[in-house]
Amino acid sequence: MLKIGIEQEFVFVDRDGRYLDAEVTDYSLFSGIVEDFPAIDGDDEYLECKSLEKYPKRVYVEGFELHDRNGKKLETIPKALEIRTLPHASVRAVLEDFQSSYAQVMRLAGRAGLSPVLTSRHPFKTAISLDHRLGTVEDKVRSAAEFALARRAMLSHGLHVNVSLGDASSERMQDLVQKIRYYSPALIPWSFSSPFFKGKAFEGLSTRNYFRAGTRSVVGVQKRHGVYLAEFRAFDTCGDARLLRALLYLFSGFLLDESLPGRLAEQDPERLKLSAIQGFADPSLRKEGQLILIAAASALGGANEELKLLETMLVENDSYAARMKRSFAKSSCIIDCISGLYDYGYRGE
Repeated sequence: MLKIGIEQEFVFVDRDGRYLDAEVTDYSLFSGIVEDFPAIDGDDEYLECKSLEKYPKRVYVEGFELHDRNGKKLETIPKALEIRTLPHASVRAVLEDFQSSYAQVMRLAGRAGLSPVLTSRHPFKTAISLDHRLGTVEDKVRSAAEFALARRAMLSHGLHVNVSLGDASSERMQDLVQKIRYYSPALIPWSFSSPFFKGKAFEGLSTRNYFRAGTRSVVGVQKRHGVYLAEFRAFDTCGDARLLRALLYLFSGFLLDESLPGRLAEQDPERLKLSAIQGFADPSLRKEGQLILIAAASALGGANEELKLLETMLVENDSYAARMKRSFAKSSCIIDCISGLYDYGYRGE
């Protein structure tokens, strides 16, 4: 049985419209929201504690974790709030879980004077300075590679999709991973939402995927509670329930499909960069996107209504990123272009 869960980060601006990245945000601002978010009995069966939580919650502070000499977590330098769901056997249940948490988080954030902005990579900065906030032992409890990865991660945000296939073997999961690597450049353009770089419009549609192409794997496999779990990390942040529903149906059908032949032992950075720049304007990616839609619908036994949105977006090479760039051409204000775009059913108090 296929089970699916998601995680997504949310970045905020304050009452003055200041973009709250790790250089300017105090842990207490975000941790207060997490503390006021309810703990749900039984969640510890599926979720692990993050940062300084005493009990795992469906929202937590995402960022750069600080440790003491023994590796114990001391605090998190925050870059976002992350909402996560439990694993579910249906897309509908995943969405209900996610939207419920979203409404509660945004209600608490609003009371703190925060508003979410839709972004998948920092639109203004190319590096986050953390040296003045680090402890004296951080480079001793992390490897150099972990340290570099953690620093780079402070710039990007996204949607992760976690999928398990019941008692699927290690070999079956590795085959799926190779399939995901092959088709990921054509899976991700629907999600693109990071078209800004250094305060200007980027030449393409996804700075997040462009700069991660050669340094961050699009998919990984781990074993939790005796079950193999594939984590797809390449989707940009998603802005609304309708698109998220379509993406989850697409990905579910794609995994269940047995007709698509492509496999890659290692991901193709250059093709991922091509995808990040051109999206479905590239003929080969458009063709692969169409094949994925057909295969997913067939594997699901017909999900044409759910996938119709994606078909239209593919034909038009449409995305949040493309719309943001058109808006920026008129307003020249990035904050305006990334504000007020979330639509998960909560309209504020």
